[in-house]
Amino acid sequence: MINFGIDLGTTNSVFARYQEGNVEIFKNPIGHKETLPSVVGFRNERILIGDKAREYLEKDPRNVFGSFKRKMGTDESYWVESIQQVKTPVDLSAMVLKELRNFIYTGEIPDSIVITVPASFDTIQSNATKEAGYQAGFGEVLLLQEPIAASLAFVNKTTEKTDRKWLVYDLGGGTFDLALVETKYGEMKVIDHEGDNFLGGLDFDNRIISRIIIPYLDRIAAFENLDHDLHSSGGKYNKLYYVLQKKAEEVKLTLSAALTASIEFEIELPDGSTKEVYFDITRAEFENVIRDLVIRTIDIVRLVLERNELQPNELNCILLVGGSTFTPCVREWIAQELDIIVSTAIDPTTAIAAGAAYFAGTKRKQFISPAKPANFQDLSIKTGYAKVSQDTEEYFVAEATGKIDNLQYRLTRADGGYDTGLRQFNSRITEFLQLLPQANNQFELRIFDAQQQLVYHDSSIQIVSGKYGILGQPLPHDICIEVDDKENNTTKLELVFARNSSLPLKTTLTKSVSKTIHTASGDSIVINILEGNQGAIPSSNLSIGIIEIKGDQLSVDLVKGSDIEITLEMSESRDLRVTTYLMMSDQEFTNLFTPSARHVNINKLLDEIKGLHFAVTQEIRAANIREEYEVSQRLSALINTLNDAEAEARTIAVDDVTDRKYQLDDKKKFVAAQMDMLTRDKLKMSAKLDYFNTRNKAQDVLVSHGNDEEKTRFSNLLKQEKQILSGDTTPAIESLTTQIRKIINPIYFRTPAYLISIYHYYASLDEYPDASEAASLKDKGDRSIANSNYEELRYIINKLHTLLPRKEQEKANIKGTGIS
Repeated sequence: MINFGIDLGTTNSVFARYQEGNVEIFKNPIGHKETLPSVVGFRNERILIGDKAREYLEKDPRNVFGSFKRKMGTDESYWVESIQQVKTPVDLSAMVLKELRNFIYTGEIPDSIVITVPASFDTIQSNATKEAGYQAGFGEVLLLQEPIAASLAFVNKTTEKTDRKWLVYDLGGGTFDLALVETKYGEMKVIDHEGDNFLGGLDFDNRIISRIIIPYLDRIAAFENLDHDLHSSGGKYNKLYYVLQKKAEEVKLTLSAALTASIEFEIELPDGSTKEVYFDITRAEFENVIRDLVIRTIDIVRLVLERNELQPNELNCILLVGGSTFTPCVREWIAQELDIIVSTAIDPTTAIAAGAAYFAGTKRKQFISPAKPANFQDLSIKTGYAKVSQDTEEYFVAEATGKIDNLQYRLTRADGGYDTGLRQFNSRITEFLQLLPQANNQFELRIFDAQQQLVYHDSSIQIVSGKYGILGQPLPHDICIEVDDKENNTTKLELVFARNSSLPLKTTLTKSVSKTIHTASGDSIVINILEGNQGAIPSSNLSIGIIEIKGDQLSVDLVKGSDIEITLEMSESRDLRVTTYLMMSDQEFTNLFTPSARHVNINKLLDEIKGLHFAVTQEIRAANIREEYEVSQRLSALINTLNDAEAEARTIAVDDVTDRKYQLDDKKKFVAAQMDMLTRDKLKMSAKLDYFNTRNKAQDVLVSHGNDEEKTRFSNLLKQEKQILSGDTTPAIESLTTQIRKIINPIYFRTPAYLISIYHYYASLDEYPDASEAASLKDKGDRSIANSNYEELRYIINKLHTLLPRKEQEKANIKGTGIS
C-alpha cells in the first residue's frame, strides 16, 4: 500500500504515515514541530526551507517565497536574484515536498504518495500539484480532496458507527473548502461541495495591511501611492510589503489569544527620513476588516444547504479544519449565523495529513504487482474486496484466467487466526474473511500446483476493521465538450461528466462532422474539453485540453455528416485521456492532457469586466420589460460587484506580486455564472414553449399522415420528455425539439395542404431574375394542384427555390469546432 500522505498547504505542510490501523504525524527533526512552513528561501548557494526561510524573510524578502500554492496552475513565476534563475510554483512546491521526506526517521524512502488538494481546485491546478510530486522524486502521485481527508480523520478517530451527516468547513492559509458529507452502510460519501481558491488566512493578513496599516501610514506622512508601491514588484516599498506580511500574520495569531497586538517596523518616509513605526491593533479592528470575508464563507454554507434542501437541524455538526479556524470570530460567527453545532473534534492543523494517510493505507501502488514465479506466467489473478470495513467479516473474491487445471489455494491471516486450509481452485474464489476488530488485517493468498509447488503469492491483501473508506471522490466541476451550434452561428457546451459524479469516470460520445474536411485544406476538427458550468457559454469555462486534427493528418477526406467516436476517461486524480476515432478514415488519435498554465492579463481582464457589465445591463433592461423585477434587482446587485471589481482592477500594477488579479478573474467568472443562472429561465421557458408547440403539431400530423415507423420513433422520444423537461439545460430541450422536427418535416412534404401553402408562397414572389422561367413553373404548378399531382408540385417548389437570387449575408460564419 502507499501508506504515506502529505497536506501540501499554503502556509504550512504536514507529513503522515499509516501503519497497522493508526496514523503517525512525522515531526521535523529540527525543532520537532509537526508542521513545516511552506516557504522557500535562497541565500547564495544555500536553499532554506521552512522556519529558516521565514526567519530570512525580513533580511532578504526578494529571495524568499511563500503562499505559492495560490498560484499553482498559473503561468506566474518568481525571479530569484540570489541565483539569477526563475522558479515556478511547481518548483517551489517540489522543494517543500523534498524537505518533508527528511522527516522520516525510519529510513524508508517512499516511492508513492498521496497529496491533498482543495476540492475546488480545477484540473490545471491539480495537474500542477502532481507535477510537483513527480519533481520531488515520487514515482506515483495520487490526489485527495482536502475535505475528504479531514472527514476520514474525523470518522476514523471515533468509534461511533451510526449514520451521520455533517459539513466540513476548511479555512486554511490560502483556500476555503466546504463539503457536505455523510456516512451510510459503512461507507463515507461527499454529497456536495463548494469553495474559493483565493480565500484564506493570507487574505486576513492582507486586510490588516490594506485596511489598517496603510491607512495608519497615510495619516502620519504624505505618501503618493503607497498601496501601489507596496504591491508592485518595482515599487519603492515592495521590500517592505513582505516584511508587513509576516508582521500581519504575527498580529493575527496574537489576536487569537489576546485582545490587543502590537506591530513594529521601520519605514523610509517620502522626505527621505527613516521612522520607527509602532502602534497597537485591537481584536475588534481586526474582526471589522475581515468580517465580509468570513460572511462570504457562511454564504457558501447557506448555498450548499439550499442546494441540497437541508435545514441546519438535519446536520450532526459543522467540522472546523484549517489553521484559520483558530480565529475566535470565525467560530463565533459560524455558530451565530448558522445555528449548527460547531465541532473541533480533530486537530485543524494536522487533520488533513492524517486523512491523507488513512486514504493512502487503502491504496495499492499501481506499479507493483504480486510476485509470480517465472515458470508459471500463464496464470493471471484479479482480486476484489473492501479495503476498510465496519463488520467482523468481509467478502473476498478472486478470479483467474490462464492455466488453472489441478490447482489449490490457501488464504491465511498474518496472525494465524484465520486459515482456509488447502482448497480446490476452480477459476473463482469466494470467501468471507474473518477480521480482528479495530485492526489492520493482513491476508496472504497462495496458489499451488498438483505437486504442491507455489505458483502464485499475493501478500498485499489488507482490510482495516472499524475504519471508514470513501465512496469515490466527487468531480468538482462539470466536464463538457464544445460543439457547433449552427442555428445560432456559435458554439455551445454539451455535458460529458456532471459535477459531483464519483471519480473515476469514462464515457464514449458519437458526434458528427459538421463540415467536410479535405486532406489538403487548412481546416480542422477541434476537440475542446472544458471545465466549469455546463449551462454557461464556452468562453466563461476553463479549457483543460484541446485536440486539433488537421486536414494534412487525414488519410482521406472527412465528409460532412460522418461519425466520430470520442472516448473520455478521467482518473481519480483527474488525469484526462481523450481518444478520438474517425470512422471514415479508420484513424485514432489519443491524448493524455497536461493542461497549460492559467494566464490572466490585467488589461484583458478589464476589457472582459466592461463587456460583462454591458451584457448584465442589457439583461436588466430586458427583465424590466418582462416585468421580472426580482430578476432585475438581483442582476443590479451584480452591477455593483462588477463596479467594485473594475475599480480594484484599475489599481493593480502590471507587475503586481500578489494574486489579486486571479481573485478578480474568479469574481468575473462568478458574475458571468450568476447572470447565466438568472437569465437561463428565460431561455429555458422559450425552449419549452417551442417544444410544446412542435410536439402538439407532431401529434396532429402523425395521426393523419404518419406511418407506423414514424409513430414509433415519436413515441420513443416522448419517453424522454419528463426527464429532459425536469432538467436544467436548455440545449437538451432544444435537442428533443429538433429530433421531433426531423420526424415531422418529411411528413409535411407528403401533406397536400402544406405543399399547396408553400407553393403559393413561392408563386407570390416577384424577385426571380428569370421571370419567364418562373412564370412557366407557376403555370405548371397551378395545373399540378388542379390535377392533384403533388409529386410534380414538390418538384416545382424546389425549382422555384433554386431560381431565387442568393442574398449576400454580411454575417461571417464562425470557424467552429467542426463537430456537432
